[in-house]
Amino acid sequence: MKNWKILVTAFFLIFFFYTPEAEAQVVRRRRARVVKVDRPVKRKIRRKKRRVRRRTLRRLPANARAIRYRNAAYYPVGSMYYIARKGAYVRAFPPRGFRVRTIPGVMTRLMVRGTVYYYAGGIFYQNMNDEYEVVSAPVGAVIKELPEDAEEMDFDGITTYELNETLYKAIEDGYEVIELLEDQD
Repeated sequence: MKNWKILVTAFFLIFFFYTPEAEAQVVRRRRARVVKVDRPVKRKIRRKKRRVRRRTLRRLPANARAIRYRNAAYYPVGSMYYIARKGAYVRAFPPRGFRVRTIPGVMTRLMVRGTVYYYAGGIFYQNMNDEYEVVSAPVGAVIKELPEDAEEMDFDGITTYELNETLYKAIEDGYEVIELLEDQD
């Protein structure tokens, strides 16, 4: 009788804990055909990570008044503009065509190829009928300082700075506009 209990226990142990070895299955997959296409070489842009300050505000100063343009409210603070996003105010650059009566912050007057431009906080303006209109940065313009949120980049081996879709290169007198970046849709 004792042997019978041992055999039944052994049978149950083998039955419940036995795992047969699984055989590997061979799956044939089709190989993808690689076709090389000649495309124009694009310039390599490498952005260096940098901590940026003052891109968001929790509260606006008491004297900040909204300027409405295309269903968006822009709040000038210093020489920068902010828009409301999810309970905070985020730094934003107004689009081309945006007009103001007075340029916020400290402005610099520039003459580029016979045309007068005004610069403040990374934004270029032109005087249009007693108002200042935001325009594209003129290539060749030289400014003394960049705002602190300009990103340092490696552009074709040259150290450049990107701000408001514009590339700047450091020179002796300050920073020169070398190229405008295009929007990627």
